Amino acid sequence: MLEYNVTAKRIDAHGSVALCKNAEVALDTDVNGRPDAFNPAELFLAALAACMIKGIERAIPIAEVRSAQCRGEASRRSAEQSAEDGLDRL
Repeated sequence: MLEYNVTAKRIDAHGSVALCKNAEVALDTDVNGRPDAFNPAELFLAALAACMIKGIERAIPIAEVRSAQCRGEASRRSAEQSAEDGLDRL
């Protein structure tokens, strides 16, 4: 069984950091956002892309793939939009 451990800690009101092995990723946890770090949705999309590319890496010896690129897009509804549509009651 594979086990994974990630620790995230708040640095200040403008950001946090996620730590795993010898790596760290800056996290945008500022309520106003920041351009130099991944916000939670972007981090989620990056994790999905990494899973896809890792799967491609496993197939490279068979398929002779030379490069790969994944692009993820997402959108979210604001609380106001959800309330207008009655989705706040779900």
